[in-house]
Amino acid sequence: MPYPDPAAAEKAFYAAFRSLDLEQMKSVWMDSSSSSCIHPGGGLLQGIDDILASWAEIFRDSTPPRIEHRLIQASTDERLAVHTVREDINSGSGSQRAVVLATNIYGYIDGGWRMVAHHASLPLVETPPAATRPPLH
Repeated sequence: MPYPDPAAAEKAFYAAFRSLDLEQMKSVWMDSSSSSCIHPGGGLLQGIDDILASWAEIFRDSTPPRIEHRLIQASTDERLAVHTVREDINSGSGSQRAVVLATNIYGYIDGGWRMVAHHASLPLVETPPAATRPPLH
């Protein structure tokens, strides 16, 4: 089922990620050989089969992460939407935190919106403020 707008598709994408739900993740993606995904530090995955296999691997034996996303910039026309987002990801155990910038691209097809591409950066390195940094020696 396609989504009524890019925001609804994006909401479903992050809900699938949070719940480690491969079927819901599949429903977000456009079933096309031109769909693409680049995970942080990973190579280019093209086609729905490779993309879903990668998400299955990420979800396998994982604890659901706490992930929030915030839209930074959006550009939309009748058939294409490009979203730049900030992802704040905490591991399920809470022991690891990452900030990732991602570009999500959605296409309009068959009366609704689906994800066409997801490209996530390596986690950002956050430097503590000078007052809390330990001395160099």
